[in-house]
Amino acid sequence: MALVSEPMSERSVKVAVLLAFASGVLVGWQANRIRRRYLDWRKRRLQDQLAATQKKLDLA
Repeated sequence: MALVSEPMSERSVKVAVLLAFASGVLVGWQANRIRRRYLDWRKRRLQDQLAATQKKLDLA
């Protein structure tokens, strides 16, 4: 199977670069949102554990 390498037009290169950049921004934004949600969840969970431990210590 022979691949014919046609020269890409400057416009298609610009569009490809723009699409790659936009998809990178979108993926990074979503990843940061997920990371934030995870950190908030972990903080809440640790605070709940701390409160439960302090309650046990107060009762002891």
